[in-house]
Amino acid sequence: MTEQAEAEAWSEQYRMPPLDGTDRAVAWATRCRHQLVSAAYTALVVEGTTSETEWEAIEDAVRLLTRAGWWLDQRDADPADLPELLDAASTSDRPTENPHY
Repeated sequence: MTEQAEAEAWSEQYRMPPLDGTDRAVAWATRCRHQLVSAAYTALVVEGTTSETEWEAIEDAVRLLTRAGWWLDQRDADPADLPELLDAASTSDRPTENPHY
């Protein structure tokens, strides 16, 4: 399975909404989101002290960030910083307040 197919399967499995941007940016950002969120889960829950319940809140915040550019900007971020990055995201990065639209 290619990295792109893996990222798309992950997005579907975890009910991540499609990202907004050009086709090229969306494809790349989908991979960046998959890598960052997966690595953050490992850093925060598997190796850290974040509970599954706390992780669900982080995952819900991830679903609200659908601007491809935001994920591309975070591609080199430390996965353990994901909660702070999500808190710092601007409203323009979150076009909808409802993660289940």
